[in-house]
Amino acid sequence: MGLVFTKNKLTTAVLICGWHDEGFGPLTRDNPVCMLPVLNRPFLEYTIDFLRARGIERIFISGPRDDTGSIAHFVGALKQKYSELNVAFVEEDKPKGSAGALRDLKESLSNENFLVINSNILISEIDFDDIYYEHTNKKSVITIGVTRERNKPMEGISIDKDGTVKSYTFIHPSRDRRSPFKPVGIYLFNHEALNYIKEKGYYDIKEQLIPALRAVDVPVHAYEIDGYCKPINSVDDYYNVQRESLFRGSVKTGNMTEIAAGVWAGDNTFISPRAYIVGPTIIGRNCKIEDNAQIIGPTVIGDNCTIGKRAKIRESILWNDFEMEEDSSLKYCIVGRGLRVFAGDSFNNKVVVDSLKLGDLNLIPPKYEFSGVVESVALKMGGFKYAAFLGLKRLIDMTGAFFLLVLAAPILAALAIAVKMDSDGPAIFRQKRCGKHGVDFEMLKFRTMVKDAHKMQQKLVTEKNVDGPMFKLVNDPRITKTGQFLRKTSLDELPQLFNVLKGDMSLVGPRPLVMDEMKFSPSWRSIRLKVKPGITGLWQVQGRSEAPFHDWIRHDVHYVQNQSLWMDIKILIKTIRVVFQKAGAY
Repeated sequence: MGLVFTKNKLTTAVLICGWHDEGFGPLTRDNPVCMLPVLNRPFLEYTIDFLRARGIERIFISGPRDDTGSIAHFVGALKQKYSELNVAFVEEDKPKGSAGALRDLKESLSNENFLVINSNILISEIDFDDIYYEHTNKKSVITIGVTRERNKPMEGISIDKDGTVKSYTFIHPSRDRRSPFKPVGIYLFNHEALNYIKEKGYYDIKEQLIPALRAVDVPVHAYEIDGYCKPINSVDDYYNVQRESLFRGSVKTGNMTEIAAGVWAGDNTFISPRAYIVGPTIIGRNCKIEDNAQIIGPTVIGDNCTIGKRAKIRESILWNDFEMEEDSSLKYCIVGRGLRVFAGDSFNNKVVVDSLKLGDLNLIPPKYEFSGVVESVALKMGGFKYAAFLGLKRLIDMTGAFFLLVLAAPILAALAIAVKMDSDGPAIFRQKRCGKHGVDFEMLKFRTMVKDAHKMQQKLVTEKNVDGPMFKLVNDPRITKTGQFLRKTSLDELPQLFNVLKGDMSLVGPRPLVMDEMKFSPSWRSIRLKVKPGITGLWQVQGRSEAPFHDWIRHDVHYVQNQSLWMDIKILIKTIRVVFQKAGAY
């Protein structure tokens, strides 16, 4: 039998709003995921209502600086609505990781058990009493909520028979090595766990804190969740969870009126008696549905929308302030705020937005169930200008790499001889790195270390000088004398011009890494793998090894989301200055 909540048990929750939402493309350009509308209410509101109904009295919302002020405004409205609920928005000025966010709340959380929930999860019917019982009965420091997946996920969690967490599994090519259990982003924390979070730098719960606890035999357990729990990580998830919620009847009517079976309408909404509407359908406030309009659910229509004469809508999600002119048609679409579909236009399986940047198109998932993204104003496929950009960027890469190789040929030969003469081993170091979409390629560099240097790395790992996943030492004993010169001048990167010619790399892009070096922030990894890695990039010209990990994340994400030829040109110019200054190179 489940325990009953009391003030001495579970009354506090922390909601973690992520920094990067790579699976949503242009939908999160001006909105964090937690504020996207789900059935015309902010996503975050569902989680808070659920927690409040289960005895949670204090809620901390930790998230990135919100330039639109949407989260802060939402929290202010909550305080007025629920005077008994203590809710606060803790704004981060830089990526700190999920555990890093908890570090900043250590004093506020006092000595108690508390929930930690990723804010991109729609939850209901979960019994936190049972989770709490298991957590205290097993004297766990962290209990991780998991679900069992039929198709073993690429990233899962390995669990003993007694529920003890053994390890996380990361993208194994062999299906047999994957675990069927997948963490969903719900944790029950004992305050003691906060003592194991590093005092500075980026720190994640899943990839860093839990392995650190297991390394010193601190008890961490998993709890298989039985109830509705849907992480929303992509446009497809966002679309499908609203369909499911409508079919499940998860509609909070509030001030809405059920005007027909499965059809709800908000205040001050006019619906023509000659309109045809089939539920489940939600129509917001101050809307106008004109003569002979046809709406077939599951459909969600936001506030202040106008649906013109003979317009047809089927199974779509329309945000606020939308206008649909007469004789137009939408099927299986998501339409952004404040847009207009012109008379006679027809869209099928589209995300309709007002304009597209190259960075928006970078973030469209390669296996995108919606058949495309369109600009509703220009009425043209954004993919055309993206293809033109990629073609021009590739032409610049090939031309630049060819001429640089011709000019540098004598230098390349001299450096190869110097490397061979300085120490045993090949002149060229070859290593598998992750390219675009995670496809491995063989990256080339001049060898700067002694032979078999990788075997010495484990002994030196505690002495590294960077807070991120990459291994860097200011005075690395494995580096040869010639290697020191090559690293200081960045000449060790010259062979990567061959990678550029081959098409595995670009002149400008995020640094090519091995998969293990990107496990600390999966969202950062997913975003940076949307584009080709580069010989130089935004992070490299901003301090490289001297820059903290959170800046590395920020620069990579900014580049992908704002990519342009002009940005590439500026980075190439800055690279020349940085190389001559030898800034951050060791």
